[in-house]
Amino acid sequence: MSDAGTVAQERAQALSRVGRHAEAAQVLRGALAEQPQHAGLLLHLARCHRSTGQLAEAMRLVDQALGVARAQEHLLAEKARILLAAGHPGHAAAAAQRALELAPRSWEAHALFAEALLALGNPTRVVVARRHADTAREIRHDIPDVHLLDARIHLRMGRLRAAREACRQALVLDPAYEPALALLARMEASRDRVGRAARGFTDALAANPHARGAAAAHEAVAVALCWRLFDAAALAGIGHWALFALVDGGRPERLAAALALLAVVAGSALPAWRRQPPAVRLQLRRQLGSTSVVLCLALTAAALGGLVVSGLAPARDTPAGGVAALLLMPAGAVFAFRAWRQLTRRAVPVVRWIGYRIWTRLVARATARATAAGAAGATESAASPAAGVVSAAAGGVSAADDGRASAPARR
Repeated sequence: MSDAGTVAQERAQALSRVGRHAEAAQVLRGALAEQPQHAGLLLHLARCHRSTGQLAEAMRLVDQALGVARAQEHLLAEKARILLAAGHPGHAAAAAQRALELAPRSWEAHALFAEALLALGNPTRVVVARRHADTAREIRHDIPDVHLLDARIHLRMGRLRAAREACRQALVLDPAYEPALALLARMEASRDRVGRAARGFTDALAANPHARGAAAAHEAVAVALCWRLFDAAALAGIGHWALFALVDGGRPERLAAALALLAVVAGSALPAWRRQPPAVRLQLRRQLGSTSVVLCLALTAAALGGLVVSGLAPARDTPAGGVAALLLMPAGAVFAFRAWRQLTRRAVPVVRWIGYRIWTRLVARATARATAAGAAGATESAASPAAGVVSAAAGGVSAADDGRASAPARR
């Protein structure tokens, strides 16, 4: 490697670390004008194009470098990354497998092969991906990417606690590692812990303001905070109406219960709002005109209105009681749908965890049987030539004995 090529690569790497991929590509193209067959420059330029989404050009550069390079495992690993980014996990797995054949102790090849198998989604392939991710972590446990892959596989298999621990290990190595922060926030959002998720996505965006996925999720979680206010209002309204539908109470008791529930809703909503970072509150203010937020606020107003009317109504069978029921009906329907969806979300990891435990044991038993059958076949094949030799020797001895027995008879 020439000094000019080394200097160009170091400068390009420094620019890429701060997200200036276009400037890094310009530096590399200038160096390639003097050394067009430099495999290292071609590889780094391909990485710049992959980072900016120019996958076809990145693939062309990798193929060009493969034609001139002697050591090809890093080029094959980059090819696997490009294919994964392009949505071709099968071809990416093939490229990573070729890299593994050239460098069996490459953590990068093991990790990319596991990532490609994980993207394919088949349970058997996910189990194999688990083994390769473990190997990558054994080789290089000081790289956050390895722990992030470990977390993603644990999450696919329904192991939420292990996935969180893997993300925390990545953050120990790099506290500003945006992918781990975003994955932790997504796990919190999947369990409807929207306050924690909002703060997590805020931290992820602070670590990398250009992360598109984290920005979109940050917007969605900000809206989800508004829907949590609806949940509290709907639960209070429905609970008040159901309580006094079962228990007879006078107007003072109904009004006192309604005021107490309103105080509880306000007392829980205001501290939750104040706990959010300024970025979350600003995001929610920006979305006040969106359809989801307007619908949420309208349903929240209906639920609170139903609670107030139910508290002021002298009885459930009065016109005021009918108005309260009418206001609470849409809020109750939406609240029931949201509760059902949350239950299904919580059930999915449990079902995955049980399914993968059963599948892992079945695969282990099948592998053990295949290994035992192969060992038995090898033993039989090794014993067969020995048996033939023994038979031949026994035949020779029998022939010699017959010859000695017939000699006196001839005499």
